[in-house]
Amino acid sequence: MVKVVGGVRPLSRGGVAYQNRLEEYRALRQSDAYSTGYFSVEGGGYFLVEKSTFAHKTEELEAAKHLADSGYIVTLTNEAGKGDGVKSPEGKLFTASFEQKTPDGGSVRNCLYHARDKKADMAVIYDKNKNYHRKDIDDGIKDFESRSKYRFKKILVIEANGKIHTHRHN
Repeated sequence: MVKVVGGVRPLSRGGVAYQNRLEEYRALRQSDAYSTGYFSVEGGGYFLVEKSTFAHKTEELEAAKHLADSGYIVTLTNEAGKGDGVKSPEGKLFTASFEQKTPDGGSVRNCLYHARDKKADMAVIYDKNKNYHRKDIDDGIKDFESRSKYRFKKILVIEANGKIHTHRHN
């Protein structure tokens, strides 16, 4: 496991990339495929929620907003089919699938197993309740790596204040 510095950068207002992203967001919102969305003026990222008969949890929307504020493009997928025992990821970060978990006292390792069971490309841990310190995160990832051969493209940890930490498997 390696803690990565850098990664996705927020887009600055007025730039060509920012304007292109805003136009892309507006075009997608006008389509009939999404029920709601959010464009981050400060980061140039956005999230969209596919239409569904079941709503996403508040924590999932909060985590998606933090990701958008940091410049990510997030699509939360339709939750309707998930009640029938089908395990599918939460959505997409750019083009990679991800599963998000907001632990409430559970271990980081369990969050990673949850994402692995849904065959997600990335795991997102939203530490909304400020339960973990960096050592807890590092130890949980190492424990998962020692017990499972499954590897994620990235593991994102979102702090309660919205700061995002990126980890990669070796």
